[in-house]
Amino acid sequence: MTEITAKMAMELRQRTGAGMMDCKHALQEAAGDMEKAADVLRTKGLAKAVKKAGREAKNGLIRIHKADDSHGAMMVLHCETDFVARTDQFQALANGLTEYFAAAPLPPQCLGGVPAAEHYESIKAMPFKDGRSVGDSIVDAVAKIGENIFIGQVVVERSEDAGDFLQDYIHGNRFGVLVCLTTGKQETHATARFREVAKDLAMQVATGIPAVAVAVDRSGVPAEQVEHERQVLLEQAQAEGKKPEIAEKMVEGRLSKFYEEVCLLEQPYMKDDKIKVKEMLAAAEAELGDKITIARFHRFQLGE
Repeated sequence: MTEITAKMAMELRQRTGAGMMDCKHALQEAAGDMEKAADVLRTKGLAKAVKKAGREAKNGLIRIHKADDSHGAMMVLHCETDFVARTDQFQALANGLTEYFAAAPLPPQCLGGVPAAEHYESIKAMPFKDGRSVGDSIVDAVAKIGENIFIGQVVVERSEDAGDFLQDYIHGNRFGVLVCLTTGKQETHATARFREVAKDLAMQVATGIPAVAVAVDRSGVPAEQVEHERQVLLEQAQAEGKKPEIAEKMVEGRLSKFYEEVCLLEQPYMKDDKIKVKEMLAAAEAELGDKITIARFHRFQLGE
């Protein structure tokens, strides 16, 4: 049996534009013959799908599937037009994939966060249904529907901790949010007040006011983003003619304002901008007699 190397698959990918796993399978079927493998891709309709893959696709659907209060998945499935996004076939594919991801044996690096670009090829290779992989099913849909279709983003949250709770929220198919909360007592989850707080937090993330939150608190803001902001603020202060020691103090003050915009707990609460989210949360904890912690959150926006 001819050994199919990554270099061979990459060469075929460069020639045809097909996915790495599709190229590998075609080379295996063609016993390593590059020309025959290219024909295999065309015969299976992959060449047609590849041609469409270069077309811009900014429409689609955001879908969330919650298996229960601590297990769920959120996905953006893109297509080219709103017309296709509203078809039964496209919606069935989006719903089926999201439900599948909520329970599928994904690689550890794909759990609890948005997978990096290099992980999508392995996700596409996963068995989906009727003996077809995730990638095969998308290619089939491209061939039938006639538009470029691809997974834009996917995130999966799973927990066996009884204190964990997963809140979902979709706003007009434009924004999708998952917020992962933790409480000290599981019975807190059943209370109307907790449910209200959980939904409010998800809506807060969705609104992106005064800015789209990037972290729960200051410790979660990426260091490179903080450094970039610091340099911009320093240049602003220097442009204003401030002395170095004054400029540094101005930067620290303005950084605090930056944190108040991008840290969820420090943002003005959407229902009462006179208080911060962390103050709303503290009041709810006092009412419920339980600790509520925001572990993390995810926000998808269609068209990004």
